[in-house]
Amino acid sequence: MTPIIILWVFLATIAAWGSAYFAKRDSYSTSWMKIAFAGILLLASFIALAGLHWRVVGEGLLGYAMLLFYWAMAAVGAPLCIGSMVGTLIGMYRSGYRSLS
Repeated sequence: MTPIIILWVFLATIAAWGSAYFAKRDSYSTSWMKIAFAGILLLASFIALAGLHWRVVGEGLLGYAMLLFYWAMAAVGAPLCIGSMVGTLIGMYRSGYRSLS
């Protein structure tokens, strides 16, 4: 379990650092678009988990595709999405985006 936690922290930290650096230079709408895109991928990962857990998807091609998508997102995609969202928010805060207008 420890190597998985180290991998998650490492990937999330790298993604957060890069996103914070580039969010300082991006516009307000671009930064929110990055957060929305990462959030949608994370939501799709949770939906795939729910479909596999509740046995909504059978043994067909869709079931195997969702299983492959879920494990890829669980290993690499989820920490990258979380790190990207957190880093973009930190970069937006540090660059001076304080209001909604």
